[in-house]
Amino acid sequence: MKGKVIFLFLAWKELRYAKMKFLLMIGIITLITSLVLSISGLANGLSVDNASAIKNMPADTYVVKTGDTHQLERSQLTEQDISSIKGGSPLGLKMVEINQGDKTVNVSLFGADPESAFMPTTAEHAKLTPYEVLADPGLKKEGFEIGDSFTYDDKEWTIKGFTEKRFSYGHTPAIFTSLETWEDLFGDSSVYQAVLFTNKKTIDTPSKMESVSKEEILSNVPGYSAEQGSLNMMVIFLLIISAIVLATFFYVMTLQKLHQYGVLKAIGTKVSVLLRSLFAQISTLTIAGIVAGNVVTYGLTFVIPAGVPFELSVTMILSNSALILLMAWIGSLLSFRSIVTVDPLQAIGSVK
Repeated sequence: MKGKVIFLFLAWKELRYAKMKFLLMIGIITLITSLVLSISGLANGLSVDNASAIKNMPADTYVVKTGDTHQLERSQLTEQDISSIKGGSPLGLKMVEINQGDKTVNVSLFGADPESAFMPTTAEHAKLTPYEVLADPGLKKEGFEIGDSFTYDDKEWTIKGFTEKRFSYGHTPAIFTSLETWEDLFGDSSVYQAVLFTNKKTIDTPSKMESVSKEEILSNVPGYSAEQGSLNMMVIFLLIISAIVLATFFYVMTLQKLHQYGVLKAIGTKVSVLLRSLFAQISTLTIAGIVAGNVVTYGLTFVIPAGVPFELSVTMILSNSALILLMAWIGSLLSFRSIVTVDPLQAIGSVK
């Protein structure tokens, strides 16, 4: 108990008279946390902007045309192919340009069964009639509102409502229409890209067709894997660099107090008490920096331009914060070793 009281007294004295040193460490951790969360938010935002139509659709298994790639828009299923698969729901996908006056917008046109779970829901619980669509909220940024009309393929379409969740594909807003409209639009040449199932299972498919998982379809969305892989590698390297930087700071901090640890060991303070005290000090500094970094990153969401795909989620914030704290603990192991191996006589003799 005496050793604990002495060390706590020394820690308080150091905290009181070395404010700049501790504020500098908290500032470094704040910047690291903010940078990690910012890149993770950008990766998450790009993921939502590029493939949320696949991520938010409740399909777990896709039956597509057999090929060297599982890129959804390259799959071409005829009505005969669709009729040969039982129990699923067909899905059509086409990248198109819609026009409203002089304004042209690139969108992803999906055709789905309005009665199935694969048709997105809206706050208005809108029901689709021919040539009506449910649109991704991203179209609001282009000036579209509920009830607005646009033209595609010399036909007039109407926005019936906006989806509750984000639905975009290939960095374009998605619009959903009924299979009735899809078949009327393309006539005898109607093709579909997949047949959807809600359960993860292997479907008994005819020749030239195969069942693949949602993850496989997601990874083959154009640019998705490259974007996510690059940004995730940056986050990994940042975490490794943070471990090295924090290890250096904590080690230098320990070396500066090595003679104090030697004196405490010489008067009988247990090594476990010193280690727990240092661990508590490192954890406190790191948590303070992480909290400050979260606040800074949240503040950035108010100044980032609306066109930048940036999305923060509670899960992402908690997981990255936990990883940074873990990196700090790993980086503190070198400091722990210094305390364990310090010779009290040599440490006392180092005092000038």
